Amino acid sequence: MNRKPWHTLRKIIPFAVVLCLAVPGLYALDVPPLKGPVNDLASVMTAAQREELTSYLMALDEQTSVQMAVLTVPSLEGDSLESFAEQVFKTWKLGQAGKDNGALLLVVMDERAVRIEVGYGLESELTDIKSGLIIREVIIPAFQDGRYGAGITAGIKNMAGIATGNEEIVSKRVREGGSSGSGTAGIFFSYVFFLFMIVLIAASRRGRRRGRRYYGGGPYYRGGGSSGSSFSSRGGGSSGGSSFSGGGGRSGGGGASGRW
Repeated sequence: MNRKPWHTLRKIIPFAVVLCLAVPGLYALDVPPLKGPVNDLASVMTAAQREELTSYLMALDEQTSVQMAVLTVPSLEGDSLESFAEQVFKTWKLGQAGKDNGALLLVVMDERAVRIEVGYGLESELTDIKSGLIIREVIIPAFQDGRYGAGITAGIKNMAGIATGNEEIVSKRVREGGSSGSGTAGIFFSYVFFLFMIVLIAASRRGRRRGRRYYGGGPYYRGGGSSGSSFSSRGGGSSGGSSFSGGGGRSGGGGASGRW
């Protein structure tokens, strides 16, 4: 039996594996330079929208040290959404060194994909769940209507509101957990019903021990409507030529992704 082909194959396989692992890197999309807080390479925002959001994010950085940036690109060119977002964050170093209080909003037009990448220091506030809610309840509905600039602006301001504890600028749907709080309300009413059943069973047993008939009555619950503030923003002044650059922040891959 001729063993030479097998031995040759055994030598080739390791090189083939290394080549397969290296190929994705050859086609990885280059990270563009950070030229400001709004980097609209896909040209989906108007000049006025870019100027307004730039002023807002510059003020956010100056007043709170929280750094957020937007990047829109036409396509990922075969790259992974999550890995590209992480690479952008790593290259731009959003957030302050030691605080890691940065966040990135990435929009990819051809793939119809959105990613919120969150720095280590904001993960306890801008959680994966909250990031997902912002994408699903705020950004995607606007994108589905073709209002890309409005969706990006609203998404960023919801991110900033959560990161800084300013609930006034956070969408009601995001605050309440989506779909006007139906998920939270469902859990609450399930809990109330469970407690009611326990009280009913306990009272029923107590009534039987006393030889009396028990007339059970459920608790009366008056639901109070939440007035939650609608989305609003305060207009910011011009940036006055101030520079914007990353402060050395890091991300561990926290955040959320979505598609429209």
